[in-house]
Amino acid sequence: MEQQKPHARYDGFAEQFTEVIHTHWTDILQVIGRQSPRAAALLRAATPLGLKRTHGAWRVQVLTKQAVQHDKLQPRDNEIVAHAIRLYFQQAAQFKLPRVTVEFES
Repeated sequence: MEQQKPHARYDGFAEQFTEVIHTHWTDILQVIGRQSPRAAALLRAATPLGLKRTHGAWRVQVLTKQAVQHDKLQPRDNEIVAHAIRLYFQQAAQFKLPRVTVEFES
């Protein structure tokens, strides 16, 4: 029997975690809205795209409409979204995430 490769387990976890974020995106948007109603409104049509781990931190990729990303999202918005993701999982599941960063992609 062949052993499962470590990156295959990570890929499965990344897919599952992305799906959980996607499933709870509207709840996460409510948390974002407490700090930035503008960012929450802009990200209403966004979709969590993936998760990558680098040097102990988690990088969440969020797919946005191109017009939203370039015209209206501000540099601090990725920090607001990252904080909202950490806060949501801490409140909803008492799950403490490592450092999370967010990248917006169009």
